[in-house]
This record gives sequence, C-alpha cells and structure tokens, in this order.
Amino acid sequence: MRVLACGRRWGKTEVIAAEIARALLTGAPRQVLLVAPSQEQAMLGFERALEFLHRAGARPTVRRTPAPTLALGDARLWARAAARGGMFLRGRKAHLIVVDEAAYVPEAVVAEVLTPMLADTGGRLALISTPRGKNYFYRYYLQGQEDGIRVWSLRSPSWHNPLLSPTVLQMQASMMTQRQYQIEYGAAFLDAEGQVFRTEWVDRALLLRLPDAGLVVAGVDWARYRDYTALAVLQGARDGAKLLAVRRWQGLSWAEQVSAVAAQLRQHAPARILCDRTGVGDPLLESLQREFPYAEGVAFTQTLKQSLIENLALMLEQERLQLLPDHDLLRELYHFEATPTARGVRLEGASGVHDDLVIALALAAWTLPVAPAGTIRTSGAARKP
Repeated sequence: MRVLACGRRWGKTEVIAAEIARALLTGAPRQVLLVAPSQEQAMLGFERALEFLHRAGARPTVRRTPAPTLALGDARLWARAAARGGMFLRGRKAHLIVVDEAAYVPEAVVAEVLTPMLADTGGRLALISTPRGKNYFYRYYLQGQEDGIRVWSLRSPSWHNPLLSPTVLQMQASMMTQRQYQIEYGAAFLDAEGQVFRTEWVDRALLLRLPDAGLVVAGVDWARYRDYTALAVLQGARDGAKLLAVRRWQGLSWAEQVSAVAAQLRQHAPARILCDRTGVGDPLLESLQREFPYAEGVAFTQTLKQSLIENLALMLEQERLQLLPDHDLLRELYHFEATPTARGVRLEGASGVHDDLVIALALAAWTLPVAPAGTIRTSGAARKP
C-alpha cells in the first residue's frame, strides 16, 4: 500500500493520471480502478489519464456512459464513486486501485470492498488525499512511517510543487487561520478545534442505509456577495432521514438563482421548503413562492442558528441522517466550527471555507416532520442502572 498526504494544488491529479497511464501502457493485462468520493471527482483523474495516454501515442477505446470505462488492448480502467458503501464496486478484481481524496472515502469501503479486489492479483493500493483530521487515512500514514515495507507513506505540503506561485500561497495564508492553512496547504494531520460535526459522525453517516420512505423536504440558503446558493433535499423524518440531493451555485443573478433552485426542486417535488430569508433572501423567496407557494422563510438569529446546527449535529451523532459522498459538503461539515465570543458562540465555516451547504442541510433537517412518540434516543454510551 502507498499513502500520499499532500496539500491542495500539489498536483494530485497529475500523479494519479501518471500512475494509471504507466500501469495501462505496460502491455500486460491490467485491471485498474480509480475511486473517488464522487463521480465528478473520479472523472478528473480519468480524463487526465486519457490525456497522458494520447500523449504517449496510445488510442484507447473510451466509454463515458453509463460509467467511465477505458480499454487499451487487454488493459481496462474504470472510474467509479465510492457511493452507497461501495456497493457498485463489488465483484471486481484489480491489479491497481487508486483512491483519490481517500480521507473522504469511508474506511469500510477501503478495507472491506477495495482491498479484497487485490487478493488474487497481488495488486497495489494507492491512497492519495489532503488530510482530514486523524482518521483511518492518518493511521495508514503512520504505519508507513513506522515500517515502510508493507506500507509506504509520504507527506508533502503544497509548496513542494515548484509550479505553484509563492504569491498564491501567501494570499491563501492571509485568508485562513494558521491552523487551517497547515491542514489545507501544509498537509498537516490536525484535529479540528471547535469542530461541531465530528469526523466519525460524518463517516458513519456515509455508510448508513436508511429506507426510501417519508416526507421529502428541502432547505435553501441564498447566496450573498461571494457566497454560494445552496440546496439540500432530504427524505424521511427526524428519527431517520436520507440526503437525496445537494447542490450549490455561485456567481448567478437573482433570477438565475431562483431558476436553478426551482429546476432542482421540480425533480424531487418536496412537500416542504424552508429558505433563509435574511438580507436579500426575501425577494428571492417571494419569486420562488410563485411556483412553490408553500415555501417558507426564516430570518436567522443567533438563537435560531444554534438550534438548527444543534439539531443537525444530534441527528448525525445519533446516526439518524444518511449523507451523500459530496466532497464540498463533507469539507464544509468537517470545517464547521464553534468559536466562543463575548456574545456567545459563533457558528460558521472556518476561515477560507464556505458553510452554505451546511446551512441548507440544517434548514432541510429542521423542517423534517417529528416522528411519533416512542423510544427516546440519547447520545453517548447507555448508562447502567
């Protein structure tokens, strides 16, 4: 196994593409699998590997639908998302598996789905990612530092990339806290101070299999200034719900924001819609209500925002919310922080990280129907009488 922890803009996609192209160009039968948290992320490495092959004079056969596949002689490359616990990955064997943004792929997918694919081929597993706290990716990295035989590991910050402008790095450093900069660009394995949604809660939520039943609801957080307009759609109730869709848009006019959100809402037909009407949200909500008259708005106060975030955190802690492996959402959840202030607690994304998807998800979770009275759930270990 090889583990590479690197900072953002380090060149992960180039390394992934080069490794895949080298394996496919050997001339021997090779089965290569590229896995990422989302299909969009997997496509980045797939397309770059294809460019490398073309530069080498190879002319592979490519199929992009229903899922990206590439054939070069007896060699094959598949690019897949680690969705639904890797259920669509099972039943294959591979000579090389490359996992992009591995820290965002659940441990169970790597250990229980991907690793067995290499059992009868003697193949190799490569995990490449920006660190995400001290989760399983960190444990594999430490194992490589300790023995260096069964596991090889390397940590390389963004500034090891000679093509990355020092000016860009300095600008990013000025926009983030020192700690955040060390994680994102220094490839440092650091636990998040004030992290609201613990890493293990989010990881578990990716592996849950809740039923497709219950009310469909949506939460919308409208963009302000350089923020994103974000939408989250859930199905279920407060005692158990699954994320059906999550989207965000940036740089749209007011009319375009409403149009983009409405198009997504039509696909899922939610029975309830809750929007942030703070600031510019009022006219946008009114426009949305022309097609969805039952859409409601709430004006954010410190008390309301705390209630929304606490409800979302409790649902994640108690395994009552199933998430999608959306990289942007996972990053926002991981970097959403509670910071003490003179007036209470400030709840927002860490410096340099947006939190629009988190707010949209919290709004959707808030509008879920309350389950009928029954067993009372508590957090933490059960107490003995």
